[in-house]
Amino acid sequence: MPQLIYDENSLVNGQMYKYDKWLHSRINKYTGSGRTLVTYFSINDQNTTDSLGLNDAYQILGIDSPLRWDEIEDFPLLGMSPLSPENGTTPSTTVRNYNLSGDAFIIPGTIMPKENDFFIVNHLKMTHLIRVTEVTQDGLNTDGSYRISYSLFTTQPSEIEQLHRQVVGHYKTDLQTVGAEDLTPVIGKEDYELRSRLIRMVDDMVENYISNYYDHTHNCFVLHLNGMALFDMCGNTFMAKHGIMIRDNAHGNIVLNENKMNSNMADYYYQRSVYKWIERDAPIRYLDRFKYKLVSSFEFQNSSFYNYGDEVQVMMPGDSWCQAPDCEFYFPEEVYQILEAENDVRHCQTCDCPCCKFRDTCIRHFKLRRYDYVSMIHDFIHGKIRSIHDLSLYTGDQLFDNSMSKEVFLWTPIIIYIIKQTLKIK
Repeated sequence: MPQLIYDENSLVNGQMYKYDKWLHSRINKYTGSGRTLVTYFSINDQNTTDSLGLNDAYQILGIDSPLRWDEIEDFPLLGMSPLSPENGTTPSTTVRNYNLSGDAFIIPGTIMPKENDFFIVNHLKMTHLIRVTEVTQDGLNTDGSYRISYSLFTTQPSEIEQLHRQVVGHYKTDLQTVGAEDLTPVIGKEDYELRSRLIRMVDDMVENYISNYYDHTHNCFVLHLNGMALFDMCGNTFMAKHGIMIRDNAHGNIVLNENKMNSNMADYYYQRSVYKWIERDAPIRYLDRFKYKLVSSFEFQNSSFYNYGDEVQVMMPGDSWCQAPDCEFYFPEEVYQILEAENDVRHCQTCDCPCCKFRDTCIRHFKLRRYDYVSMIHDFIHGKIRSIHDLSLYTGDQLFDNSMSKEVFLWTPIIIYIIKQTLKIK
C-alpha cells in the first residue's frame, strides 16, 4: 500500500528550516513522538453561534453554517498517525476515496481543540481537509495535553475555499515559544511580526549593553565613566533574578551571581531598592523613596573586587529621608517630576522628530509621542502599557546613541524588563 506523496522541497523548507534554532528551542521536550506542521482551523467561539454541537439544521461548511474559524499557520501536531490511502492502486495526488483517520496530540499551552476543528497537512501534495472528530484529555500526561481523533473530511477544492470564507481570524505559531510559559505561541499575524521585531530589538539592546559594560574579570556589569567605576549591587541581583541579559537561542549567555558582594544584607538592600518596586508594578506612592549612596568595594572583603584589588564604587540603597550630600536620588529631580505627573507633557524638540509618528503633518502644536526611557518608565508606572502596541521599535535608540551615560547604564535593565513583561501579555 503506497504512502501519500510529500513535496520534498516544501518538507525541507518548512519542517527542517533553521535547524540550529530547533536544536536550542524549548519545543524539543516534545520531540518523542515527532512533529507534523499543519495549517489548523480552530473554531472561534466568539463568532460562532452554535459551538455546542451540530444538528441536521446546520451545515458545517456553507452559507448557512453558523461556524467560524481562526486560521493558524505552522501549527505543530504531535504523534500524528501515518496517512495511507484506502485503495493502494490509485495515484496518491488525485485519489478521491481516501479513508484517512488517526490520532494526534495538541501541545499544552497552545490551543484548546474542539470537535469540528479542521487542519491541512502542509506537506501533502493532495488537496485535502481533515476534520477533528473527537477531543479527549490525555490522561497519561499531567501537563494539559489533549488527544484528538481525526478523519478526512473532503478533497474538494470548492469546500476548502468555503472554509477560508468562514475564517474570521488569522494567526501564526511562533515555534520558538512553544513549550514555554513566557510568550504565547499562537499570535495574530500582525502581532507576530511586531513581537518578532521587538524581540530582535531587545536582543540588540542586550548585546550592546554587554559589549559596553560587561566586566569579564568580575562577571558583572560596571560603568567606567569620568575616571569612576560604578557597580549597581541591586541592579545586578535584578538582572540575575529575571535573566534580563539572557537571549533565547543565543550562545554564550551570561549567568550572574545574585549576591555579587557576598553580603548577608543583600536581600535586605534589595527589598528597599527601585528594582523591587518595579517588580511590584511600580506603585506611584513610593516613587520618591529611592535614593542611593556610593560605598567603596574595599569594604566588601569577600568580593572579587577586593580580591583583585580593583576599587569600584558600589551603589547601596539609602533611606528615603536621608539628606546627606552623598545620598542621591535614583531618578533626578527633573525626571521625578515627569514620572510623578499623570501625563508626560514635555514639549517637542527638533531632534525628536525622526521618531515621531506625526512628523509628516506636524505644525509644532503636537505633543511629542516619545520613545525614550523616561517615557516608558512613566507609562509603566501609570499603567499605560497594556499590550505590545504600546511599545516602540525606537526604544533601543537611546542605548545605541547614549550608551556611556549613568542613566542608560542604570535604566536599561528596567527598560528591558518592562518590554519582556509586556511581550508576555496575551
